[in-house]
Amino acid sequence: MNIIVFGAGGVGLYFAAVSARAGHRVTLVGRESTVAAATVGPLVLTQGDSVVEIPGITVVSEVPEEPADLVIVAVKAWQVTEAARALRPAVGPTTVILPLQNGVEAAGELVTALGPRGVLGCSCVVIAKRTAPWAVTCLGPDAALEIGPATEDFGLALDGALAALTESGVAVTVSEDIQATLWRKFMLISSYGGIGALSRQPVGLTSTTPQTHGLVRAAMAEVLAVARARGVRLGEADVDRMMKVFEGFSPDTTSSMQRDLLAGQPSELEFQNGAVVRFGREAGVATPIHWCVYASQLPGELAARKET
Repeated sequence: MNIIVFGAGGVGLYFAAVSARAGHRVTLVGRESTVAAATVGPLVLTQGDSVVEIPGITVVSEVPEEPADLVIVAVKAWQVTEAARALRPAVGPTTVILPLQNGVEAAGELVTALGPRGVLGCSCVVIAKRTAPWAVTCLGPDAALEIGPATEDFGLALDGALAALTESGVAVTVSEDIQATLWRKFMLISSYGGIGALSRQPVGLTSTTPQTHGLVRAAMAEVLAVARARGVRLGEADVDRMMKVFEGFSPDTTSSMQRDLLAGQPSELEFQNGAVVRFGREAGVATPIHWCVYASQLPGELAARKET
């Protein structure tokens, strides 16, 4: 299968590596620095005690003008619209488009920019860290995806994309309700990540300190109220389910947004806690915990983006 991976951060490098390892034709679109780094040798993938060199990946700075079978969009949430514009030459009538962002807006942005045909909604769980310009480490198990057509006008068979992902070692489940799936993960990541950013502590402390444990649960309840007001089919059982996921994380776990904020780098604050606040206002639902996270972290976010 002809696969384009757009974005060369940890997640993009991981998906490029496992797809090429499975024998697929992979083109990775990244910055010029990534193109230069790739000239040194094969991409290095580390998983546990295994260190594997993955040859054969084509690395470019501009999207090839050839329709791909599968396009994996692996940029940060705020870069999706720009990525969609750049990807137009690679999107043909049978191209499946797979966004891997946190939050609930990426698929809609892709539909707006590229049309509904072939666009999936996706909840992606993987911890992949770019450890060098041309090296990536997967911390924990291989990726697990829940996917489903972003709209009723998807119009394509999923068999080929499912087979390619499965051959790559990725666990894939087809969701019966992709909006509920996306909002369930959104509930988890925005709440534990937001409280982690606010407290500057990993899950091992936020999940075992009764006060912050309760704060995470209350933040999830706010997301539940917003989701229901928007017609998403979630219930109290989903809060219980996501709290168990939160409690089961490794004690040193932090969210990518939390790490970016702490490092003074641009983060997905606007697409996580900011989105909860924005959606809540639109629906007339109060979200004081997410507002506190958003307002307290916004000065650092603006400084990282050099905005006022």
